[in-house]
Amino acid sequence: MKQPTKLLEHQDIEPVTIIERQGNIIFSGPHNGYAVPAKLKPCLGMDEEWFHNAHEAMDLHIDKLFIELQNTLNNVSFISGNYSRLVCDLNALPDYAISQHSSEYSHIKIEQNQPDMCCPRQRVRRIEEIYWSYHDAKKQLIEEKRAKHGGVIVLDIHSFTPTWDQKKRNVELGTIRCEKTPFSRAFEEFLRSQDEYLFVSGEPYRVANRKTNAAHLITEISDLQYLGLEIRNDLIADSHGIKKISALLKDAMGYLQNHENIDNITAKHSEISTTTTQIHESWSI
Repeated sequence: MKQPTKLLEHQDIEPVTIIERQGNIIFSGPHNGYAVPAKLKPCLGMDEEWFHNAHEAMDLHIDKLFIELQNTLNNVSFISGNYSRLVCDLNALPDYAISQHSSEYSHIKIEQNQPDMCCPRQRVRRIEEIYWSYHDAKKQLIEEKRAKHGGVIVLDIHSFTPTWDQKKRNVELGTIRCEKTPFSRAFEEFLRSQDEYLFVSGEPYRVANRKTNAAHLITEISDLQYLGLEIRNDLIADSHGIKKISALLKDAMGYLQNHENIDNITAKHSEISTTTTQIHESWSI
């Protein structure tokens, strides 16, 4: 029986990059890249300028932030997704990981994601080779850190646009989570103590309002206190802004590691008591 043709070829980059360090902290960036497999059209058939500047294609400037963080935080491990979120959105549930149109403008259709261009078999290839490659690698890294250190801190890092639906967003830093946990409480305590940035918990969106979001799946896969940091992308559009956010995150990790509740901050989700019994109903600021 003929084996199905793979999506990724020898000239394609790996779907995930891992830089492993000694500590028990992991920064994950599911939307760091905008690569497109060679078998697909460049930019998925979209205008090149739009593709390389669209938040829908990647979290703008996060890749550059990760480079600075890797040079600044010597005891933090990093895992990054390398393909565009329009090829396969690693932060969506598998059934929703390939979008037919822009997440902001429904009239913008992603040419190579239309049903006549991306059949079910092709969707499966993207999910198997890109989506699960990232999530399986992340799970393995988390398990290795737990085996060595007994606990782990995993922070998803994203950027968001200054406007949405043509309206200004009055937030600079936000968090996305499934519920309040020792990790989220301590991290948000630190962010609230910072005067320079406007922090709002549960912005720019709430997981409970996005049923397609993978936060609950990630929580279950790795028994994790899921938490994501959202950074308004104009704050990291230049080297000065990137260095400031990098310094902020360095201070945040120091705050967590010296926290009196560090054992619960690094514990598995199943080992902690949360504010509610059902995570999808637990959104409160």
